[in-house]
Amino acid sequence: MGLQAWLTLAALVFAIGLFGVLTRRNAVGILLGIELMLNAVNINLVAFARFNGDLA
Repeated sequence: MGLQAWLTLAALVFAIGLFGVLTRRNAVGILLGIELMLNAVNINLVAFARFNGDLA
């Protein structure tokens, strides 16, 4: 998979998380949506580290 595929996957996961945050009314659902959004950020970080060199 190329960088664009990973970024697309991360954007999709982020969008699902954002949808969950905006539509859920209970705290657990909102926290799960936030967790999905944070996982999307982590996917981006790992993808950029893999394709553009070490980011650490």
